[in-house]
Amino acid sequence: MPIGLFGRRAKSMVGLDIGTSRVKLVELTARGASVELTRAAVELTPVDVIRDGKVVQPEQVAAVIKKALAAGRFRPGEVVAAIAGQGVVVRHVQFPKMPEEELREALKWEGQKYIPFPMEEAAVDFEIIRGVADPEAANMEVMLVAAQRSIVDSHLAAIELAGLRVVAVDVQPFTVLRALRYEPLGAESPCSAANGVVAYVDIGAGTTDIVIADGEIIRFTRIVPVGGYSFTRAIADRLGIGFEEAEQIKIEEARIYEDQSHLDALDARGRAIAEAVLETACAIGTEVRRSLDYHDLQLQGRRDDASVSRAVLAGGGSVLDGLDHYLQGELGLPTSMCDPLRNIAINPKVASRLDLDKLGPMLAVGVGLALREVVD
Repeated sequence: MPIGLFGRRAKSMVGLDIGTSRVKLVELTARGASVELTRAAVELTPVDVIRDGKVVQPEQVAAVIKKALAAGRFRPGEVVAAIAGQGVVVRHVQFPKMPEEELREALKWEGQKYIPFPMEEAAVDFEIIRGVADPEAANMEVMLVAAQRSIVDSHLAAIELAGLRVVAVDVQPFTVLRALRYEPLGAESPCSAANGVVAYVDIGAGTTDIVIADGEIIRFTRIVPVGGYSFTRAIADRLGIGFEEAEQIKIEEARIYEDQSHLDALDARGRAIAEAVLETACAIGTEVRRSLDYHDLQLQGRRDDASVSRAVLAGGGSVLDGLDHYLQGELGLPTSMCDPLRNIAINPKVASRLDLDKLGPMLAVGVGLALREVVD
């Protein structure tokens, strides 16, 4: 099963995002020069059926996929899937300039030094990063992507049990970038060089994916093991309650307060919840800040406009009330919520069934997956 950044042209395609907390299905259909969201569904994933990106209970996950298919009135068929988690590795490395065919052969011998698990247990792909290095330089920058085959196989098993056929497997961080940079053919793109380098922060349930890109050129990628479930566990530990109860409290009550006076006005229970989620927000902010600093340091002196100019948040974990404002203060950068449907037409039947303003940030991966097959 291929893992990569490119796909074939199709009139319509379904993106399937099997997340730690939710299964998301998105169907996009090409309509001339534009793309329409024709079906969508979101269903909760049972706790502990996915661990570290691996599906450990494929029958239960297949049941959730079938439920989503029915809820969104999808026709069983082909899908594009994504993988994520600590079993997925993205490395930016330097290689002597060479043709792609030679590079692929070289990776068989050199790839192991960049991958923390055996090469024979990994699915490996690469992308030559063009437009970054000096044309006269002897080396080129290569983005190396590797995933443990056990993770890929576990997703394929669950999807096939649901009666679907996987046509491609993509890596989650790249799908978000594709979704958020999509522009209809012929449209005037607002993603110009004037907008500078952007950090895309996809806060999922289990991990946070950080992608720094200059336009379509990916400069830096990092996956960190903190996400939406970290907020839930912090609440559970602070209040001494179960995970499912803490998850409900997070959804219904939790908020990030930046001002100490707001915390002081809360009762003991409310303050405990606020302090728990604030600690996790601080951890996410620290990891993003470290990534930005590392990226900027690596490119210091090579370009005057190399520093990250703004941040865009995606993923179900990003919708926690007040998190966007908190991270903006922590990062010292303009920070906004993503809208992966900004340039996509919405079928009225989908709009009438789902609150897309609320669910939009959760659909970024699914949108990016479907786009790779319906847009050249």
